[in-house]
Amino acid sequence: MSLLPRTAEEFSSADYWERFFRKRGEKAFEWYGDYNSLCGALHKYIKPRDKVLVVGCGNSELSEQLYDVGYRQLTNIDISETVVSHMNQRNAEHRPDLTFQQLDATQTGFESGSFQAALDKGTLDAMASEEDGALAGRMLAEVGRVLAVGVHTHILCKQTHCIYFGCN
Repeated sequence: MSLLPRTAEEFSSADYWERFFRKRGEKAFEWYGDYNSLCGALHKYIKPRDKVLVVGCGNSELSEQLYDVGYRQLTNIDISETVVSHMNQRNAEHRPDLTFQQLDATQTGFESGSFQAALDKGTLDAMASEEDGALAGRMLAEVGRVLAVGVHTHILCKQTHCIYFGCN
């Protein structure tokens, strides 16, 4: 199996991501940039005291690096059981408060207004690959629901017009 999907719609499939992370193994994959390329903007808009929801965390090292510089309230979610299990194991000893949960970003179950910031670098693109964009709309609605009023949403996606640092 190639790591690339056969169709654009596969990007929005939970089965695709399970296969992707099983085949990829432990090697981190950084969609649209790593910590060093994003830290300036991230530190400007997300403060260490903020409760941050990291949507579609995958096996990126971004949350680990944010944790290492003082961000302790990061909640990472991903649809892939494989990657969530791997990330919890990888961080259990050195970053015990860094949590990874297998959740659907369109229905997380978190309380409304429970986060001060949300960070996504690629999940919206994956969900927008569905033809009518309904999945992406449901994700954005859910992220909006779990963010406290007056806080920032941070979404990075492939299209430059999607790099968004806005206020809810």
